[in-house]
Amino acid sequence: MTDLPSYPEEAAEREAAHAAQAPTSADRRLSSWGRRLAAYLLDTLIIIVPLFALIAVFAAVDVWAIVIVAYIATIVAPFVYFTFFHGDARGQTPGKRVLGIRVTGDETGSSIGYGRAFGRYAITFVFGFFVLPVILDYLWPLWDSKNQALHDKVVGSVVERSF
Repeated sequence: MTDLPSYPEEAAEREAAHAAQAPTSADRRLSSWGRRLAAYLLDTLIIIVPLFALIAVFAAVDVWAIVIVAYIATIVAPFVYFTFFHGDARGQTPGKRVLGIRVTGDETGSSIGYGRAFGRYAITFVFGFFVLPVILDYLWPLWDSKNQALHDKVVGSVVERSF
């Protein structure tokens, strides 16, 4: 029985070697919570201003048209906006681009793609129905070692500095 290799020691050595090769949070320059918040506020303005203009146009037509357009646009517009910009190769919304941050894959540093970008916003949308989960989601990066929000953890993304 002494011919058997010591699996736990070899596994620990392999994990240590792998961890040494993986990019660390210092190498990736993760985004701060303040930058994330400022980018989100800019993106919200970018979504809301055209939405109010659209509602003003429909206000001249019909009151029910305002209600229907506002309801659909407030749900659909953010899904399209965040999925499109986070899913493309840059991983940046216009607000994130201004503040020099981007959404990338957790370990790879590459784009998260449109499927994961849709899921990332969908988690945020679902959390928005409940007070405590949405508060925890947005505050989570303050104490997380990778500065990830809960929606980032679910889809395996991080927000990092791009310059």
